[in-house]
Amino acid sequence: MRDRNISFAQNGEDIVLWRALKDITNGVYLDVGANDPTIMSVTRKFYDAGWHGIAIEPNPEYASAFRNERPRDIVYQAVASNIDAPTVDFHLIEGTGLSTLVDDISTEHAEAGWVVRDITVPVISLNSAIEEAGLSESDIHFLSIDTEGAEDQVIASLDFTRYRPWILIIEATAPLSTRQVHSTWESRVEDAGYTFQFFDGLSRFYVANERLDQLGGTVTYSAGILDDYVEVGQVTLEAELKSVSDARDEATQRVAELTARLEEESLRARELARRAESAEKEAARLGRLVADLQGTLSWRITTPLRAARRIIRKR
Repeated sequence: MRDRNISFAQNGEDIVLWRALKDITNGVYLDVGANDPTIMSVTRKFYDAGWHGIAIEPNPEYASAFRNERPRDIVYQAVASNIDAPTVDFHLIEGTGLSTLVDDISTEHAEAGWVVRDITVPVISLNSAIEEAGLSESDIHFLSIDTEGAEDQVIASLDFTRYRPWILIIEATAPLSTRQVHSTWESRVEDAGYTFQFFDGLSRFYVANERLDQLGGTVTYSAGILDDYVEVGQVTLEAELKSVSDARDEATQRVAELTARLEEESLRARELARRAESAEKEAARLGRLVADLQGTLSWRITTPLRAARRIIRKR
């Protein structure tokens, strides 16, 4: 797997980032609304390549999975926001990436039949998360934001004069919709000195103005055939098919071995049957010889002599 260009993200976002940043070793990312540590993860590919960073995820199940699966990452089970409060009510839809901080979006999901449960989670700004993680002096190579409608609050919690992620990837459509909503926050990004590169149908990519020449246009188009990548789902399916194929080959080999043993036993049985038949024929032949001998004149003449010999032996 390590020799293949594998995408874990839902829309190939990690392939775009890899195209631009693959030559960087020990890079740093900031993953907001991190969700699952592997499934549809923008940062999993980079973690596997030796990077590390910050994962901010309010869902306790996903935050726990991050801690278990990705020990190099600093994980905050919290909401990233500029809200001036220690905690906030978070609308949790378990087992999905639809959980949200936004009341109206939560109501829409509930009306659509999703089970929504409110939990109280801590609030942390991106500034504080970076400082507490000890990454204030580190380059942040990319910032991914996927917070189901709360992107503006997340962006507002970062001081772009102090922290300059090279690349921003921000989900730009309303949840479960193609409707673009970037107008609510894009001015913050542009005012902070970032230039829009492209929209992939789900997220918008921006590059810090001071990194435009360095990145050389690598973040101007979506993942495609020339990136020579494969989605992790296909890799997983291939592994499952290989496992089935290996099991089939093992079973075929076992059947061949058993068939060979059966053939050996069959040959042995046929040989024993042949020998038994031969012995039976020999016994029949000897029986006939004895009968023939007993029927001869000399046998009949010597009968009294044999009887006398038996009497003498008894005495």
